[in-house]
Amino acid sequence: MTAPTTEARRTARQLAQAASAEPPRDVDPTACAAHGCPLRGSVDVGNTGRFQCHCHAHATIDRWPAITQAIRQHEWMLRIIRDVKAAGSQHTQWRKVAMLAWAVEPEMAPDANETQALYVARLLQDFEFRVGAREHKPGPQVRQRTMAEWAPKHAPAQSR
Repeated sequence: MTAPTTEARRTARQLAQAASAEPPRDVDPTACAAHGCPLRGSVDVGNTGRFQCHCHAHATIDRWPAITQAIRQHEWMLRIIRDVKAAGSQHTQWRKVAMLAWAVEPEMAPDANETQALYVARLLQDFEFRVGAREHKPGPQVRQRTMAEWAPKHAPAQSR
């Protein structure tokens, strides 16, 4: 019979300290903690110091491999998002890029009332939906109206 390995004799405290230790220097500190994920880690769930991307952050660990695979299959969509952002904030420029990119999926074209920032947010949410990190497909996002814009249309009738 062989003697237990050093790993087996470590206490729970030692294992916890090893888990929270600095990652090896050859690991990119900005990368998502999910193995093989090409996205940047931007969410630190549980204040652990290990960041996950917006797709893996709120998914259970058992779903991470499937989400990572789906992210790799949908990298084309990330390129569209980058192109829309890079087109500039001129109203016609980014809309032209979006319309050309989504010619085969017209429901993904920007809504007439969507700003560039809201449209990019919708694209990111739709990306999360397509890779399995979000349950519901998002619809167009329009900015909220201020009270001054909303009130005149919804004011009660004047009493005489």
